[in-house]
Amino acid sequence: MRAFGFVIAASVVSLLGIIGIAGGLQGELEAELSLLPYLSLDSSLELSYGFGAGTVSSFTQFSLGTWVWQEFSGEGSFGPFSWEAHLLFGPSTVDFLYDELILRTSFAGLELGLYAAQLSDAVLGGPADGAALMVSGEFGEMELESITELGARPEGIEIFHAATGLSRKYTTDPRIPGNGLTGEKVSLKGVPLCCGLSTGAELYWTKEQGFEHLKFSLEGVGLWSCPEITADIEVTLKLQTKSVVITPEVGAPGIGACFIPYLSVITDNKGLDPEIEGIQLSALEWECDLDNVRLRGLTVLDRCNWAISTEEYGSELVERWRADEEGIQYYTDYWELLSVEARGPGCCGGEWHALFNTYFGEEGPLFGWGMSHLELSVPFGEAISAKLLLGVSASGVEKLSLSLSLVW
Repeated sequence: MRAFGFVIAASVVSLLGIIGIAGGLQGELEAELSLLPYLSLDSSLELSYGFGAGTVSSFTQFSLGTWVWQEFSGEGSFGPFSWEAHLLFGPSTVDFLYDELILRTSFAGLELGLYAAQLSDAVLGGPADGAALMVSGEFGEMELESITELGARPEGIEIFHAATGLSRKYTTDPRIPGNGLTGEKVSLKGVPLCCGLSTGAELYWTKEQGFEHLKFSLEGVGLWSCPEITADIEVTLKLQTKSVVITPEVGAPGIGACFIPYLSVITDNKGLDPEIEGIQLSALEWECDLDNVRLRGLTVLDRCNWAISTEEYGSELVERWRADEEGIQYYTDYWELLSVEARGPGCCGGEWHALFNTYFGEEGPLFGWGMSHLELSVPFGEAISAKLLLGVSASGVEKLSLSLSLVW
């Protein structure tokens, strides 16, 4: 399989080279020099070519001279179908790693999607292959969706390169091959109720565990007869556990601000009749938009069950069990975040972007300050831009990298 995959990779690279010589090839070249926490030089080249039925592209990435990824992709449409495909190789070990094919179409008011993928034995979790069929439709304000899992889940997969930490993300997550029907998920959203409320439900069953969960949600619940204060309620039932999450939202339209407290219901599960003992404020989020500037604040109060995700995952409040289940990375030492994000037009074309995050924890030289994260992207024209990444903590500079990007 390795030799066969290498032959395919070499053939596609040669084909893209011929297309590039012929003209009409678009691309992006990016190089990143990281000085801290360790020295590395990563570079990537993405090429794409459009034709009648769609677009084909190639993504190549190196790290300190190691050819880490070679990916080939395509997307387009033919007749009533739209398609998307990905093929990933690990050239440093001459390995085929992953492939994916997604087909979508519409029929009789329904949206149909077929997701198929396979993972080689060179990747943790492989060998694996499978498919999933997604059917969804809208009926007035309601949306009904069914996902039939035939050995795969269309919920995302991230493949890591162990030596460099680089990764690639895809849509279809294949499981152990040869299992046939492995799961079924049915969800109903947007069921209108009185007083502007809407509800929804989700039922998930798998071949391995049987009943997985049943979720109920209620959106737009007004509180204290105030239209600026609403709440979303989600109840998740599993075989051994039950969780209730209440997410109120307090809007301030005059200043473009929003306050979101995250509430959890505390229950006494002793005995045969569980009782509700109270409601706990687990976390708090606020946000304010001022033209091109966005201010945010996150505070985690229930640190055993909630956390703040890393910048790669959006710096959002996440439940720890859900983050562990979905592979979301989060900070364990920081419980508060203050963030400033701004963007605007560059002097020579393009758009500049700045993100400044400051984290606080139990220990720190000033008010529990733990770490600050800065991202600054500046264009030097419509085709060239530079990006600075800086991370500083009480012990000194922890992250420092500079990248350049060229687009044509």
